[in-house]
Amino acid sequence: MGTNFPGDPQIRVSDNERSAALAALGQFYAEGRLSMAETDERCAAVAEARTRADLNSLFTDLPQSEIAVPGASGISFSAHEVAEMHRNGARPRAGILGLSTVLAVTATAALAPLSTFAPILLAIIPIVFILLYVMKVGPRSWYAPSPQQLERERLKALRVEEKQRELELRAQRRERTHALTTRALDVAQDALEKRKPWK
Repeated sequence: MGTNFPGDPQIRVSDNERSAALAALGQFYAEGRLSMAETDERCAAVAEARTRADLNSLFTDLPQSEIAVPGASGISFSAHEVAEMHRNGARPRAGILGLSTVLAVTATAALAPLSTFAPILLAIIPIVFILLYVMKVGPRSWYAPSPQQLERERLKALRVEEKQRELELRAQRRERTHALTTRALDVAQDALEKRKPWK
């Protein structure tokens, strides 16, 4: 069994590992170790892979070396931890907005008999809302993304990576097809040169 993806073979694969496997297959195709059909077949198998063992089985007949997985050493958090960080960040903002609302309404009610400009104090509410929720003023810990936002960002990044990988594979295929065509034309031209009657 290959050791391209070391570690526990029963661990489920990540999207980063899938991307690294696709990049490695593209490199092996560019080197001429895999045909176009084999590369397509193995790329489809990468998408279906569930564990590291599934990925490693796709590389058993290829040179063995550990495949670098981008972001593998980064810190990761569980969904529960992310949700907790989001909730903890939302509390101070909600508290500040609530307190601003109470103060603005109370001040407006208290100053209404004394001044005609008292209702202007109610503008504090949308201003504080814009500062906290649109401009995101305050410490970074208040603005931890929600699990849904993280999932959307992850899917967007995956789509971009997949498009980029497709473009790279197409360019590599075009290159190889061009090289093969050139070689075939050279061979045909050599054969014609040899068959000329005056030679």
